Amino acid sequence: MVVPILNPNMAEGLVKLAAALAGSRLEGEHRHIRIVVLGIVTVPEETPLSQGASLVRAYRTMLRYIPQNGAADDNIEVQTEVRVAREVWQGILDQVEEEKGDLLLLHWKGSTQTPGKIYGDTIDAILANPPCDVVLARFNTGLGEIKNILLPVRGGSYSGLALTLASNLAEEWEAGITVLHSLSSSLPQTRPAVYGNNYDPGYPDGEDEPLAALQNLLVELPSGARLVTLQGSPVSGIVREARFHDLIVLGASEIKDQQARSDEQVVTEKVAERIAAETDRPLLVVKTRKPFQLIRPASEIKSAPAVREPDLEEQVDRWFAENTFHYREFRSMSSLTLLKERNNLSISLVIPVYGKIQPVALAEHVRRARYALMRDCALVDEIIVADPAATLDKAEVAAFLRASNNGHEPPAEMEIFHLTPESAGIEARHVPADNYSPAVAIWLALRKTRGDLIVWADPHMDGFEARLVYGLVGPLLSYPEFSLAAGFYSETDEGNAENSRPLYDSLVELALRPLLGGFYPTLAGVINPLCTVGAARRDHLERLPFFTGLAFMPALLADTLSRSGLMSIAQIDLGMKPHEGMGKVHQRATAEVLSMLVRRTEERSQGHILNNFNPAVKTVFKDTGVYSLKVEPPTSPQKELPPVAFTPGYTHHSFLDDAGED
Repeated sequence: MVVPILNPNMAEGLVKLAAALAGSRLEGEHRHIRIVVLGIVTVPEETPLSQGASLVRAYRTMLRYIPQNGAADDNIEVQTEVRVAREVWQGILDQVEEEKGDLLLLHWKGSTQTPGKIYGDTIDAILANPPCDVVLARFNTGLGEIKNILLPVRGGSYSGLALTLASNLAEEWEAGITVLHSLSSSLPQTRPAVYGNNYDPGYPDGEDEPLAALQNLLVELPSGARLVTLQGSPVSGIVREARFHDLIVLGASEIKDQQARSDEQVVTEKVAERIAAETDRPLLVVKTRKPFQLIRPASEIKSAPAVREPDLEEQVDRWFAENTFHYREFRSMSSLTLLKERNNLSISLVIPVYGKIQPVALAEHVRRARYALMRDCALVDEIIVADPAATLDKAEVAAFLRASNNGHEPPAEMEIFHLTPESAGIEARHVPADNYSPAVAIWLALRKTRGDLIVWADPHMDGFEARLVYGLVGPLLSYPEFSLAAGFYSETDEGNAENSRPLYDSLVELALRPLLGGFYPTLAGVINPLCTVGAARRDHLERLPFFTGLAFMPALLADTLSRSGLMSIAQIDLGMKPHEGMGKVHQRATAEVLSMLVRRTEERSQGHILNNFNPAVKTVFKDTGVYSLKVEPPTSPQKELPPVAFTPGYTHHSFLDDAGED
C-alpha cells in the first residue's frame, strides 16, 4: 500500500486507515502488509532535481515522527520514502510502479477550485489511468470512532472492491455495515428491509442484470450486515442515511440522477462530489485499476514517436537528492536498535587491520566501540578485528583485548575476535598482500561474521566515533531496498547540518570521480568513491568480488550498480573527518582505480584493453638541476578476490547457529 502524505496533519489518520483497510487481522490470514508512507518533493522543470536534496532530508525527518500506533501489528510494516519529481502525481505513480503497489490511499479535500477538474489536478491525473486500486479519503484531522459503515452499491465495477474494503474496516473496528441499494424510479417504493440472500426487489422483465450483480455481492456480505433499499434520488438517499452512520464507502463511478432534469435531458453528476458537499461524515471513494485501453487508430500508432529513455542527468540528480543522507538523521541509536530487533537483524562491526597500525590505538578503538555500540545500546552484536597480514603478534592481541576491557580478561560473552588467515581456515600463502585498503581483511572476516549487516570502520582514525557506524547502518536498517552504504566526510557546521559541504580532495575531484563517472555515468553523483568506510547487507557482500588496493570501494560501487541497480546504493555524510594516521599515494590510487575500470570495461566489451594498460607509476623528480623519470611498479599486484560465497569451504554463519535453530 502506498500512502502519499501531502498534508502532515492527515498523516496519522491515513496510516491508521491504511492498516485497517489492509484487513491484516482477519482470521485465517497470514499476510505481510507493507505500508509505504510517501513524501514528494517537487522541483521545477528548469531546476536540477539534485537541488531538492535538503528538502528531501527535511521531509524524511518529518515523516519519522508520524505516530504509527494504528499500524502496531506484527503483520504490518510501515516504511517511509521521500522522492523528488517534477509533478506530485508523477512521483506518486513512479512509487506505485516501483513498489508494485496493490492499493493507493490518497487524502481528498472533498472539493476542488480548479476549473474543469473533478477531484483536483493531482488526483484527476492519477484516476485517468489508475496504476492500482485507489481509495480517496475525505475526513478532517482524524476518523474518530467508527461503529456504523454505510456502503451504497449498484452492482457496478467498483462495488466488489468497496465491499471488500468495507468488510475489512468492519472487522478491524468491530463495526456494522449497512448496504444501501438504489432502485429505478419506475419501480414502486420499497420499504427498508432484509438480511440474507433471498431478497427480491421485484425488477420488471428485462431488468434482472442489476439483480444478478447485487445477489453476487450479497453472498460476500459479512455476517450481521443490513440491506436497505431506496427509490428516488440516490444522493439524497445516501445523505439521509449518512446521518445514522460514521463512515461512507462508495465507488467512484458516475450515476444518472433521475430526478435532476433539464429539458428532459438526464444530468450526470459525480456522486462523491455531491455527497462530500452535503454531509460532514468521513467518506471513502474507491476505484479499481482498469487495464490500459489503446483507442488510437493504427495509423497513429505507427507514426507515434518512440518512448523517450529516462534522461541520464535527471536519473543521477534524482538518486543524489533521494539517496544522500546525513548521519544526524540516525543519531538516535536506541531507535535503530529497536528497528534492528523488530526486523530480526544482527550487525557485525569489522575493524580491518591494514597498513601501519599502533596496537595501543587499536585497543582504544575496540574499547570505545564496545562500550558505545554493544554495552550502551546493543546496536552491534559482535566486533571482529581482521588481521590478514598477522601484523599483531599474540602478545599485542592479548594486550589490546585486555585494554578493550579496562585491563581485565574479556568475558566469554564479549563477541570480539582477532582473525588471521589461519584462524579462518585459509593458508596465509593464499591471502594476497594488501597495504592500502581493507579489502582482504573484510573478505577474510566474512568467513567469521554472523551479522546480517556488515559495517567496516577505519582503524587509522585517531579515536573511535559512533557516528561512523550508526550513520552507515542507519539507511540499511531503515530502508530495505538499500544493499550498500558508502560514506563521505564533510566540513560541517556543527550548529547547522544544512551548512555542511563535502570535504573536497584534489585526487577525488580531478581524477577518481571523473574516471568513475566516465565509465559508469550513473555513478557520477558519488561524492567520494575512495572513502574506505561503508556498510552492506551480508548476502549482497558475499556475492561480490573484492578488488585489493585502493580500488576496493570504487569496485564495490560499480559491481553493486551492475548487480542491484543505482537505487540500491546510499551515500552518507559522516560529518567532520577524524584525523587519519595513514596517507595515500595519489598516483597509485588513480592507477589502481583505472586498472579496475579497464578490467570491467574489458569484461563488458569482451576485448583485450587491459593488455595495453601498464599500472606502473611514473614519477618525475629533479636532481641536481636535471629532470628524470622513475618507474615504480606496484608494491603488490592488484588482485580480484572471488565472491566469498563461492570459495571452497565457505559456510554462512549466523547467530541462530549458536542458538541451535535453523
